[in-house]
Formats: sequence, C-alpha cells, structure tokens
Amino acid sequence: MLLSSVTSVRHVLLTGLLATLPLLPVSAQKRPATKAPTKTAIKPVATPETVYELYQVQIKPEYAEGQYAFQQYLKSARLPTDVQDGRIQGVVLVGFVVRPDGRLTDTYVARGLSAATNAEALRLVQAMSRWRPGRREDKPVATRYSLSVVFQKPVSETAPDLSGLSSNDRVVEEVGEPKIYTYVEQMPQYPGGMEAMQKYLRENLRYPTQARTDQVEGKVFVSFVIPADGKPTNTKILKGIGAGCDEEALRLIKNMPAWAPGKQNGRVVMVSYTVPITFRLTTSSDLMPLPGATDAPTPPAVEDKIYTYVEQMPTLGGSVSGVSQALQAALQLPAEVREGRTEGQVYVNFVVRPDGRVSDEKVVRGLSDACNAAALAAVRALPRFEPGKQNGRVVSVQLTVPVLLYGPNHVFEGGQVATQASFPGGGTALREYLTDKLKEPKVLKQENLRGAVEVRFVVQADGRIGATEIVRPLCRSCDEEALRLVRDMPRWTPARNAAGQPVSVRQQVIIPMPAVPVAPRGSTGSIRWGSSIGHTAFILVPAATSALPASL
Repeated sequence: MLLSSVTSVRHVLLTGLLATLPLLPVSAQKRPATKAPTKTAIKPVATPETVYELYQVQIKPEYAEGQYAFQQYLKSARLPTDVQDGRIQGVVLVGFVVRPDGRLTDTYVARGLSAATNAEALRLVQAMSRWRPGRREDKPVATRYSLSVVFQKPVSETAPDLSGLSSNDRVVEEVGEPKIYTYVEQMPQYPGGMEAMQKYLRENLRYPTQARTDQVEGKVFVSFVIPADGKPTNTKILKGIGAGCDEEALRLIKNMPAWAPGKQNGRVVMVSYTVPITFRLTTSSDLMPLPGATDAPTPPAVEDKIYTYVEQMPTLGGSVSGVSQALQAALQLPAEVREGRTEGQVYVNFVVRPDGRVSDEKVVRGLSDACNAAALAAVRALPRFEPGKQNGRVVSVQLTVPVLLYGPNHVFEGGQVATQASFPGGGTALREYLTDKLKEPKVLKQENLRGAVEVRFVVQADGRIGATEIVRPLCRSCDEEALRLVRDMPRWTPARNAAGQPVSVRQQVIIPMPAVPVAPRGSTGSIRWGSSIGHTAFILVPAATSALPASL
C-alpha cells in the first residue's frame, strides 16, 4: 500500500514537471547544439615591399653572368618576319623589377614597336636567369629597371670605294652605337663648377603659379645626357611632383649652357647625369648657399655627416680611377681564385675621412669568405686619399667599389684592364699587316662583292692569339680568310691589370674586303683606336686633327 502511494506521487510530480516545460518545434529538437564562437587571431597585413628607383640604390642590379654574357644574350632575340624583311626596325623599351632574390617580375612594355617585337622583347626578359639585386644600405632591395631591346635587319655592310682618296684624307670606320656611360674617369663639369650650376638654378628658377597656389613643394629628379658638345640632351623626369614643377625643372636643364663633356680612357664619351631640383615656397629652392649669401657669417661646425656624393670626390693619384687601380695593386688573390675554382667581383664600401684615412670597410656583395677577406685587406692597405669636399670643406665620403678577383685563365673585357693590348708596332703596323697579308678571295671580283668581316679574338697573357670567331660574316671564303689572317698574327703586347700583371683580354677587329689602301709611313696620317663595347676599329686621321668626331 505504501509502495503504491509513493509511485502515484512520483507520477504526479513528473506529470506536473512535463506540463510546465514548453515544447520546442520538431526542427529545433533535431538541430544539433551550436558551440559558442571562439575568438580567432587577426592575421597582420603584410607591408608591401618598397620598390626603389635606380638613383636610390648604392649598387645597381646587374646580369649575374657579366656584361659580355648579357650582350650575347640580347643578341639571341628572335627577329619577327617584318624585322627580317626590313619593314620595321627600332627599339622596344621593357620595364621590370629586380627583386631582392634576383627574380625579374612586373615586366611591361614601356615603349613599343609592334605587337610581334613587343611580345619577343617581353619573352626575352621573362626568360632571363636571376640577376644580382640592387643594394641599399647594405641590403638587397627591389629595384625598378628598364632595358632597350634593339630590333634591326641583319645587314652585310658594303665598304665604300676609297681608291680616289689621298693619303692625308681621313677614313673613319664606325663601330656600334655610342655608349652612354653613368660613371667615367673624368665626369662632365658644369662651366664654373657646382656652385655656378647652383647659382644658375637659383637665379633662373620660376616657381609655377599652380604649385604656389596649391602649396606644392618637393624635389624633382631630372635625368639627362651630356654628349660630346656638352649641351644637355635626352632630358626626362625620373621623379616628379607635378603642378608645373616638372616642366619648370626640364626647362632649367634644357636651357643650361654647354658642359665640359666627360672622358673615359682619354676619349670624349656620352655620360648620363641626374640632378635634383628642390622647390620650396619659403626660399624658392634649397640649393647650396653661395658664399656671402647669409646675413651673418657663422663659424664652421664639425660635421659628422657621411656623404655618398660630393662636389669633389675623394681621389688617389689625382683621379677617381686611381682608387680601383690601387685596390687591384694591393690585392692578394686567394688560392681558390688562383686555381680557377672561384672568380668574380666583391663589392666593398668604405668611408674616406677628412684626414684621408679609410674606415668602416665592409663587404656589401661578396663571393666566398676567402675572397671577401682578400678584398677587405686590399681596402685596408690603401694609402691616404685626397679627401672629398663639399662647399669648400673636407667631409667624410662613403665609396662603393668593385674588387676584381679573377684567376690567370680569365678573359677580361677591354674596359676592365689598366693597360690595353697592342699589336707590335702599333695601329699603323696592324693596318699594314691586314692589308699586305690579305689574300683576297676570288668571289670578291667574280661577284663584285664588297664588305667587311668582323672577327672577335682573345689576346692571351703571353701575347698569343686565341678563341677566334666570326661576329659579322660576309661570305664563306671571306670569313675563312679573315680567321686565317687573325690566327697568323704575331704576338701582341698583352694587356695588364692594375698590378702590372699580363692578362688575357677580348678584342674585335673589322677587316674590309677588298682591302682599304693604307697611307704610306712617310705621310702625315696616324692611327688611333676607337672602341664601342669592346669593339676595335681602325681610324686613320691626319696628324693636324686635334679632336676625334663624337661618333668615335
């Protein structure tokens, strides 16, 4: 009886409990329980990589296999049909970014020619192997770069008829297009120096009305070329600020008086130059102050600033090129270089202090530990410099210089040696050799064929000729005769490096067919050499001529 009552009470309690609970929809009863949301960490947004312009880096990007290999690679371009037929020729300008790991990205056509040539130029750049990246503050950085790819119909040039010329007439054979340098032994000079240029800019700058109204200030970087006549050409804005300031900067550069042109190996050459022009509303520009321009003289302060470029750069032996020569002379090649296991360039930078001493030397682009140590030892062995100057004061200047570490079997380009190789007896003797020893192929008369064969060869460290090859062919028998002529040359006086050691150097020679008459030794003519990216050509000029044409 007691058990029955307990069961009845329990039933009533359960029934009441169930009655008070609200019933959920069927769909809700079947829905699985949801978990409380968990907090997820927010991923940080990656900072976009800075891409620098060429003028903003200390060491420019370069093709990893060297300049000669770079030129050969560019020659491998596949010429479209319209170029081969001569219907189109010109230059395609390709822009790209050299990443810190050497990859080439963001390729685009900056200035095109045709659909086919544009596509081929892009293919050529995109297929390139990795470069050595540009460096800024001793770190590899992404750098913007542009490259010109030339498309022109292969031609077999015809030699002019020179039979009617006298011995005193000038014969010039031009080789290649004039090279534009970015740095030479003797840089271009504005008439009167840097202070005179700053005075010109200060007195002639017209602040644009739009820039003044919009309160626009900043620096405009202008690039231009100083050719042989010294008058700035090819002016363009590298970095502008708009509001009429870019146009005003271009006007200032274009209206400059003629500069004293730059020189390389004693020869007038074209040099690219960049000038920053600052627009500031308070003072029109922040150009360097002229002496006496301040209201009250202030005593010179000791300046700790380290410059990378000044009006008068540090020199050794009276020239900037003396730095590289002194480094090579002090260099002791490691065993791995002498044995041919390692070779290349080590880029070092160091500071030339106001007292001419060298400090803070370090490697910014190296090879191996032994090569890097050898390069630094050469820097520490440098004699005292003539220090750099800015505004008439000696200052600290940081230099970045490549140190060449090549073994005895390396073949140098012409611009990498201190003393060029020479034919015994000089240029006149070489001209006579190529004329007297030439066995003219019969096909020249049979087909009235005229032209020239260009031969590349190596003058080895012992003066012997090696590695001969045809660069510009004419006909099969002509090419064979040109190769025979070069291979049979007597020993040359070899090229020498800065340490005075004989080294192998690459040369090129153009052999006219039929042979061009040579002025007799008793005439007033003389032979001079002209070069363009390693090419060698004969230039016969009268002794009275004081200067060579700009095209040489």
